[in-house]
Amino acid sequence: MKKQLNLFYPQWQGGGPDRSTYFGALELKLNYLKNLELTTVEVSLKNIKTVKNDIFGYDEIIAQMKTARAIIDDNQPDRIFTIGGGCDAGILPLSYLNHKLNGDLTVLWFDAHGDINSPLTSKSKHFYGMPVRALLGESDRRILDLTYLNLLPQQLLMLGLRDLDEAEAKYIKKENISALGVAEIEKNLETVITSVKAKRNSSIYIHLDLDVLDPEEFPYT
Repeated sequence: MKKQLNLFYPQWQGGGPDRSTYFGALELKLNYLKNLELTTVEVSLKNIKTVKNDIFGYDEIIAQMKTARAIIDDNQPDRIFTIGGGCDAGILPLSYLNHKLNGDLTVLWFDAHGDINSPLTSKSKHFYGMPVRALLGESDRRILDLTYLNLLPQQLLMLGLRDLDEAEAKYIKKENISALGVAEIEKNLETVITSVKAKRNSSIYIHLDLDVLDPEEFPYT
């Protein structure tokens, strides 16, 4: 059986001073993951108010990424199931698996938002809006030094987008990144299947941000 790492990584600083992603991760753990063996990335709970290198909570994020990197390096898993935290918790697991698979990986990024700002283009300076750009190799140098292998734009399929910043929309278009909005998916689900097959990769990584769910049905994501 392949070795799997179940990584509990409740990083919240990427969302600014709001800790809701931390408490959301705890709720998932306590209510739905009681019987799952988890390896935890310990995160700081101290209040943060500063932006450094165009990233809110920069020092805490770097420290926690170092911890996550050490855990992944020690385990050398074949698969990783990550429970965040913000979307930025997926950077190291995904870049590690991309390296392990030598880039033979299609990434299905289910998210209402693009998560594809750089530190410079982000207006909020919230790191949970930057993970895809970091995975593509554009971020703060200390963050990039902790990652394993950058994604290529053609590996990405962004699904469920409905709220993009102008800079994100321009970047997605410039890099010719595959993206399907909710209306396109609802109109023809086969479009998703066709798009995945067109990538011609043997493995799939699924990123799921719960805000991709219909906000009228699930208003608290």
